[in-house]
Amino acid sequence: MSLATTDIADSLGLSETELMQQALINLLQEKRREIMQIRLGILGRYQVDTVADLENLITEGQAVEHPGWEDLITAENLDARLEEINVYLRDL
Repeated sequence: MSLATTDIADSLGLSETELMQQALINLLQEKRREIMQIRLGILGRYQVDTVADLENLITEGQAVEHPGWEDLITAENLDARLEEINVYLRDL
């Protein structure tokens, strides 16, 4: 590690490994919050709580197909990204 990380770790009473682990955890948690905000924004536009509810709304014709399907795909991809981040957090 660089001198800066050594100095920071020392000043916080951590090893460099502990510092890096905590930094990774904080980064992943922040990314998780950002993704959740985007996801909630999409679901909020349709006034639903889950991706499944959004899909039902679209298939039942209660939401416009365009951009509904695109929003659904985006929300599904965000869910997958959240799960990936959750796995990383569990493994740290």
